[in-house]
Amino acid sequence: MKESDSSFAPPRRAGERSLTASFWLPLIATLFDVVAVTAAALLAYYIRFYWPLGDLYPPQWQPKVINYFLFGFVLGSVYVMVSWTYKGYATRLRVPLEQEIGRILRGALFSMGIVLAAIFFYREFQYSRLVFLLTLAFMLPALVASRAFFQRLQIACFKRGVGVQRAAIWGSGEVAAKLWRDLERGRSQGFELVGAVGPAPVDGGHSLGGVSDLKHVVFEHDLDLLLMAPPPEEEDKMNDVMRAAEGITVELLYCPAAVEITKSRIKVTDVGGRPILRMKTIPMAGWRYVVKRAMDFGFSALFLLCFSWLYGLIALAVWLDSGKPLFYRQRRVGMDGREFDMIKFRTMRTDAEQHTGPVWAKRGDPRVTRVGKFLRRWSLDELPQFWSVLRGDMSLVGPRPERPHFVEEFSKRIPQYLDRHRVKAGVTGWAQVCGLRGSDSTIDERTEYDLFYVENWSLWFDLRILLRTVTEVVRGRGAM
Repeated sequence: MKESDSSFAPPRRAGERSLTASFWLPLIATLFDVVAVTAAALLAYYIRFYWPLGDLYPPQWQPKVINYFLFGFVLGSVYVMVSWTYKGYATRLRVPLEQEIGRILRGALFSMGIVLAAIFFYREFQYSRLVFLLTLAFMLPALVASRAFFQRLQIACFKRGVGVQRAAIWGSGEVAAKLWRDLERGRSQGFELVGAVGPAPVDGGHSLGGVSDLKHVVFEHDLDLLLMAPPPEEEDKMNDVMRAAEGITVELLYCPAAVEITKSRIKVTDVGGRPILRMKTIPMAGWRYVVKRAMDFGFSALFLLCFSWLYGLIALAVWLDSGKPLFYRQRRVGMDGREFDMIKFRTMRTDAEQHTGPVWAKRGDPRVTRVGKFLRRWSLDELPQFWSVLRGDMSLVGPRPERPHFVEEFSKRIPQYLDRHRVKAGVTGWAQVCGLRGSDSTIDERTEYDLFYVENWSLWFDLRILLRTVTEVVRGRGAM
């Protein structure tokens, strides 16, 4: 019997790492949030009773600051308890900050509602309703700053090996190989790749031992988790791995081969009490679709109203430079594969594709007019697309629409290319603000970014892209 198989096996440090990842780091995150909410309440108190509102609207009474300190502390504590209920402090994996915004907003509103309901029955002290509103307004940026600071601390801990989970991979084929390469990126993701159980999925990979020696491997190499990524033909061997892991304090994570078929975020649901993997969801439905459509309509209407004079100047410049037509209509493919006419200010000669057929524009294209070069540099040729947004053919943010000819061509060679059409096409998009435009990138790269947007869409993500679009346009690099 191997030494690690005996009942006197030495204690493993995995428990200490698990304690760090599952207790100490979440505890630090909760303390940061309580401090952030308390600071928001104190800032609201100062603004209302001192400067500037205290000078503009002198209060009828001057409450003690301790009351609002306690209010902020209680509100922060309630927020923490609310966040715990939906795993807001599950810090074993680092969540992108933009995905935290919705959770923070829901938690702030819910916790404020709970505290206000409790204060309604507390008659010994009269609180300022304006302070409540100001506190709620300051809570969101304070909590976002708190989480951003905590994530920097978390990454610093991971880089120093604090809270890092030691992982091994079992499986062969492309899925296991991609997983191996992802884990090799470093400790900043919270994982440290130790090796493989069984044959290594990549050339030069280190094998720690076979499945039959799993207990010995776990103790000898101090493993926290085993990632199982078998190809379809080897999935029946998972039972052997799970039996070998019985009685060992090691986590088992399963990465099915189906994840290579879909880039959707797979979720677990149940039907009749049986767990089911949800492979694909509708990214925009219900209130989320209504809010996005309202934002598209409101912003595009306001933009068209405020900058109508700019449309007149551009139309005049195009007419003086190369005559009519002023606009260029082109069939594009949008949501659900429906075609629509996308309108731009004309930037090329009228016979640009007479001899070549549909081709992409390239840097220094001789077909571009003098005014067209200026319009393209500052993305001004895209302005008529706000009319398409107003009509509902497009959205402010989404994958850039392609012509039917190219859609048919790309869909034959690029996996999941047509999944770009699960949302409305956009005036600007994630790929564009990341510098992937025209001849500066490949369609494969842009498709990867477009699919990432489709699967990770949120209103905050849209706002983030719009802000980056403004920055790119101001710099003269364009993003639309």
